Amino acid sequence: MDNSINDMKSIKDKFIFLFHPHPDTEGLRMAPLALLSIASLIEKEYDIRIFHSYDQADYLEALEQIDKAVCVGITALTGYQITDGLKLAKLVKEKNNKIPVVWGGIHATIEPRQTAENPYVDIVVKGQGEETFAELVRALDQKKPLNGILGIVYKQDGKIIENSNRPYKSINSFPPYPYHLLGETIQKYIKKNAYAERNLTYISSAGCPFRCRFCYLGNPAFSLAYDPYPAERVVAELKNLADRYGVTGVEIRDSNFFVNEARCREIFIGLIEKGVKLTLSVLSARASQFSKFSDDFLKLMKQAGAVHIEIGAESGDQEMLDFINKKLQTKDIIESERRAKQFGIKITNLFITGFPIKEENKSDPEKQLKKELYATVDLIAKIFKVNPIAEVLLFFYMPYPGAYFYEESLKAGFKSPQSLEGWGSFDLAALKTPWVSQAHKNKVIFLRKLFLLKKLLSDEYFSKKAESNRKIYWLEKLRAHRALSSIIDFRLRAKFFNFPFEKLLFNIVKILK
Repeated sequence: MDNSINDMKSIKDKFIFLFHPHPDTEGLRMAPLALLSIASLIEKEYDIRIFHSYDQADYLEALEQIDKAVCVGITALTGYQITDGLKLAKLVKEKNNKIPVVWGGIHATIEPRQTAENPYVDIVVKGQGEETFAELVRALDQKKPLNGILGIVYKQDGKIIENSNRPYKSINSFPPYPYHLLGETIQKYIKKNAYAERNLTYISSAGCPFRCRFCYLGNPAFSLAYDPYPAERVVAELKNLADRYGVTGVEIRDSNFFVNEARCREIFIGLIEKGVKLTLSVLSARASQFSKFSDDFLKLMKQAGAVHIEIGAESGDQEMLDFINKKLQTKDIIESERRAKQFGIKITNLFITGFPIKEENKSDPEKQLKKELYATVDLIAKIFKVNPIAEVLLFFYMPYPGAYFYEESLKAGFKSPQSLEGWGSFDLAALKTPWVSQAHKNKVIFLRKLFLLKKLLSDEYFSKKAESNRKIYWLEKLRAHRALSSIIDFRLRAKFFNFPFEKLLFNIVKILK
């Protein structure tokens, strides 16, 4: 039922209240693709209402009619989304304790029983949710028992019951994302990014064929074969977004977009032939693949609108890359940056520090931490030589339940949260592992600032800003940025991180960014 989501007066009996918590305390919202997916099989049967946590006035108004709801559905990743989602679940229970709160998403799939133990959660959907949620909603609506529904964990008579898992079904069996269910609020999800004025998120595949030891996709609940939409479907759906909503850019947030080069080629050719004018960004790639793409492929990619990719570089230490089963050579990371710059494609390189300590280093954890971090610093310095305006992000390793390294982390002293709300404080920017010292953490936090300053003080970036900013113009004329950049080069080369006066330069960052 395609109703305007803002028209609360039109809420019908037996509506479905779906809530999208925000992944962190601030930042841009993204289209709630997981919620759109689970709504796709029941949208013609029920009044679907999807709310983002930013739209407090809207969802609070809808809560006044919560007695009409069949259920409330919440999806959450590990981290702040859990905290945000529980706030809403508590409000629901305070309004009407009989309305079932259904929890789904990656974290619930990995920890279904612990999630169901929370007093504000009644039912957990684990794994693929489209068919499970549709069956669940119909059963709740018709007051039928839940024991026959595959893929759920639920409470009954004070006990937690875990039904059998639902077999995976190809995503090609399901309808396209029903963006129209967002009604007028879709305009709030269409946002400007660095590459397009009107940008929306989209996913074209599920799964990943690689098994990095730190990644949640190594969990048996997600260990499925790579499952992509065919190229013609991707082209048709992207064209629809452009035609129907005036979108000029799409962030394709696949776990690994470039697994099948032939499919990518067909998508790029299809977009060109159909005259679809979109910028494509956040395309996830592996350096081992991207570095080997031909000139013709990269030209085609750029012609089709691809302007930005993300690469999980992880570490500059080859031994560490082997340890985490990345199946990647450090030289591939450098070559990927070189090739991308050659064709005008931007890369965001993602690095992680603080992986579990190897057995042979457990007597001296700092030895491993320093080795892998300094190797990463050296690699990033090489990236900046290839591309002075390169973008690099450095995170701390966080143990994800079910990943190969999770059990190793527990053995090494990591204290796993014993409740759903306990997982709400976890994120990749935080430090939660006992083998990482405070000194290492401080060094990493400082390095993040140095890497950003290194980019912002480059001739290429600085000169561009000087064209439109008089303050920057005179600094550029005095070559002040070059002197500061040279100091950063020295720090990275000598691994000298004492007397971090650069922290004072972040007033400049406010001007330059």
